[in-house]
Amino acid sequence: MGSHMTNQESIVLLMAGTAITTIGVLSLWAHFASALSRTRTLLWFGLFAAPYGLAVICRSIFLPGAHGRTEWLIIVFGKLVGLISSVPALLLFKEFYGKGGRLPTKWLIWMYGFAVAIVLVLILAHDRPRSIPSPGIALVILVPLSLMVDRFTGYRPPPIQNRLIIFGGLLGFFITFAYDHLSHWRDGNERAITEPFGFIALTLCLGYVVSCQVARNEAEWLSMAGEMQAARKIQAAILPVSMPTIAGYSIAACYSPMTAVAGDFYGFPSVHPNSFGIILGDVMGHGVPAALIASMVKVSVFASAERKERPGQIVCDLNGTLCREAPGQYATGVYVSLDRETGIGVYCAAGQPPTLLWRRQQRKLEALDAAGLLLGARNGESYEDSNFNFETGDRLLIYSDGLTEAENREAVSFGDARLPTLISSMENLTAEEFAALLREEVLTWSAKGSGMSQSDDITFVVIDAV
Repeated sequence: MGSHMTNQESIVLLMAGTAITTIGVLSLWAHFASALSRTRTLLWFGLFAAPYGLAVICRSIFLPGAHGRTEWLIIVFGKLVGLISSVPALLLFKEFYGKGGRLPTKWLIWMYGFAVAIVLVLILAHDRPRSIPSPGIALVILVPLSLMVDRFTGYRPPPIQNRLIIFGGLLGFFITFAYDHLSHWRDGNERAITEPFGFIALTLCLGYVVSCQVARNEAEWLSMAGEMQAARKIQAAILPVSMPTIAGYSIAACYSPMTAVAGDFYGFPSVHPNSFGIILGDVMGHGVPAALIASMVKVSVFASAERKERPGQIVCDLNGTLCREAPGQYATGVYVSLDRETGIGVYCAAGQPPTLLWRRQQRKLEALDAAGLLLGARNGESYEDSNFNFETGDRLLIYSDGLTEAENREAVSFGDARLPTLISSMENLTAEEFAALLREEVLTWSAKGSGMSQSDDITFVVIDAV
């Protein structure tokens, strides 16, 4: 394609290049605007089409009538764009074809890279760039070779819908590419007139297939979003709507999941005028599976509490439920029962971090650290009750390990560095004020670490005896 190109041919190429570039840019926009931007099909497709179309536009506008150094620069630019656009073309091929068999697609990319290096050396060393083979010739040879070898060795690519449409587009582009280059060899004049239209046909075929794939992915994404919404409703259902009102107690809680749904939970299964029970648990894992196990745990705990069982028996029933109904699932938990009339608290823990008791009269922090085996580990495990005095002015902090194990940039845990100091220095705050400050402090502490707001679910309950 050079001085023999007519004005009509230049206009036709300009229209073709504009169409290809537009399709490529729209593909890139769709990739970055989509909720499924992690799917790279549209990205590779856009990076493949946009440079190719831009090269066609430049050749149609600037190459006719160009001579000498200008002509050389335009031809070299076109070949370099061909080198660039072929890389995402191969990556797009890998998206559809998979890893490959005897000739893996990564080998194909490496072999093409070797061909690119040869073409670059020829461009720099040759004074007649028109005679330098197009880098696309390497693909015309390597791709069919890879397909044939893999076919004979038994490799089967991933199932692809509309496979015939993709094959038809590739065949159309190959025929137009071969026609233009055979014409070049016959009359010594490169007139790539039909190749861009073969590329348009390939682009339309690929665009149709990619659009169908993206539509399927979007549908799956919407379905997953609906399932996540249902999981959030389940999560909300197992958490208290409000704090119970019991004479002599002030209660506050914090629930800060790491993801949309979590395995942490808390509740008040047994509430009476002068006493109540608190359950706080942490199902191992995150997301929907942990939330579903947590909902099962709540049902078991509340059922045991309705039978007015002691904390140890409630935890024992919960362990049996996990072992029978969800083998292989594990959780930690603590059940605390407080009685205002007697001033005695009873608790039972299973693999749970020690509940902290701040005694205001003695200005002393105690750890209620009697704990049994984590839940779900062994069926038939027994769990014992432990008693403590809960007097006016005392503060109880029940929490999941996400509170104490939150780390800053220096890998110092919040429980070691900040929590005891906060409990003692903020004893004059109400339960609600203390809970709000504690949440703010631990999230700020975590943000000094990996850059994430938190690395685990954070849940705690504060109870003041007033």
